[in-house]
Amino acid sequence: MLQPCNRPSSMKKNNNIVCVLLLALLMLSSAALRAQEDIKTDNINPYRVSVRSTLYGVSLLNNLDTYLSGYNYTGAAVYLNHETMRKAHTGSYDWKFQTVTDGLLGLTSLHSTSQLTILLSRSWSAYHTFRVGERLQLLAGAQIQVAGGVLYIPSNGNNLVSVKLRTALAASIMAIYRFSVAERECIARWQIDVPLAGIMFSPQFGQSYYEIFGLGDTDGIVKFSNPVNSPSWRHTLSLDVPVGRNTLRVAYIADLYQSRVNSLRTHLYSHSFALGFSRTIYKVKNNDPIKACSPY
Repeated sequence: MLQPCNRPSSMKKNNNIVCVLLLALLMLSSAALRAQEDIKTDNINPYRVSVRSTLYGVSLLNNLDTYLSGYNYTGAAVYLNHETMRKAHTGSYDWKFQTVTDGLLGLTSLHSTSQLTILLSRSWSAYHTFRVGERLQLLAGAQIQVAGGVLYIPSNGNNLVSVKLRTALAASIMAIYRFSVAERECIARWQIDVPLAGIMFSPQFGQSYYEIFGLGDTDGIVKFSNPVNSPSWRHTLSLDVPVGRNTLRVAYIADLYQSRVNSLRTHLYSHSFALGFSRTIYKVKNNDPIKACSPY
């Protein structure tokens, strides 16, 4: 299907949105800066350690949902990411458990038509750790994903809203590499998550939500997803850099979701650039958390 080109006025509008979002990001990041205490005890259990980070960022969006429109909508969004990583130990094996929560609120447009985008997701991962030398760790594991959201075009004549709900079991791999710059230990990380099987909600082509929820016509609205009808993936690149008494994290997160079910096509592409601070929480005998600078 041929798609019309965006007008220059639309591009200027998106550029202005990005500038405002970047300014808000800098303000939030500066507010997140906080001093952290030094470790003054050796009474730390290494398997009761968790790394927590909160990132604020901006996202570039590209949405297509043929339930609402046959054209791509592009724009920008504000982005929030919160992650917890903790260690565990079973026998002679080291494990890591990760929980990630993402939120995105964006505005996309095509000519004079606007689309509101709200997306939320949460994932739980378990990894087995393979150490390669002193600096490199390779992780492989499984992940449970839950995601939902809403696309809303107020100017549409019939279908105004498209609801997105899905859950999946995914494979996840990660590489963590430590290196030093000016006697400061930095950590680079790469991660990719690929959904393998799950279920998703999708109306039939031309079916309204009134038919589903008002008249009870629910045949075929729950579909099994797999890499054939929903080839999707997510990858993350992050860098942790000690800054003063804090650890700054800079990240790029690409979330690329696609589906083709019930004669409907969807893609939700987001490229997020985020920064924030990470901290390591240690548990000691008196159960008081001690904050430290170096993650992992």
